[in-house]
Amino acid sequence: MKTFALCLAPLAVVLGACGQTQYFAPPPTTSDVRVNVRAQTVQVNEISIPEYAINQEIPIQQADGSLTTDTDRLWADLPDRAMQGALTRHLNTITDARVAAEPWPLSGFPEVEVSVFVDDMIVRADSTLNLTGTYAMKSELGRDRVGSFSINVPVVDIASYTAIIAAHEAAWQQLAETLARDL
Repeated sequence: MKTFALCLAPLAVVLGACGQTQYFAPPPTTSDVRVNVRAQTVQVNEISIPEYAINQEIPIQQADGSLTTDTDRLWADLPDRAMQGALTRHLNTITDARVAAEPWPLSGFPEVEVSVFVDDMIVRADSTLNLTGTYAMKSELGRDRVGSFSINVPVVDIASYTAIIAAHEAAWQQLAETLARDL
């Protein structure tokens, strides 16, 4: 029995090494854009993203249009939460407002609430990340605003999940710059 257990030990090590899940977090970037905004406080609401993009698996569109994922390569966080955090971080840097994610953690109420509705957030077979959708800004100071966005970011190496996640961060930064200009 001891010999059988010793024979299985190398197999367990080999199989254990094969099934390791890798987690990827976007590398934080910093925008050079600075915008003075009317609002002193801004809340970034929960982000709405398509079903195919909401899980931790990272979808990549193939040449035939199908989406594939690798269950061993995952977002380190849920993509909608990561996007909300990135937009909050970028808006805090880009604008002179105090920006926080929903639920509102500061005293009082936010002067502006930003809602983002993503229609498409997909890495295309042509090595570009396509981020499209609409946003709404509910304002206690003036008029409410609605806008749309269409952002395309090159993916340096479509075989590299680090490059794919970096492209997401770059797209989110561009979206934050768009939102800041409309605040």
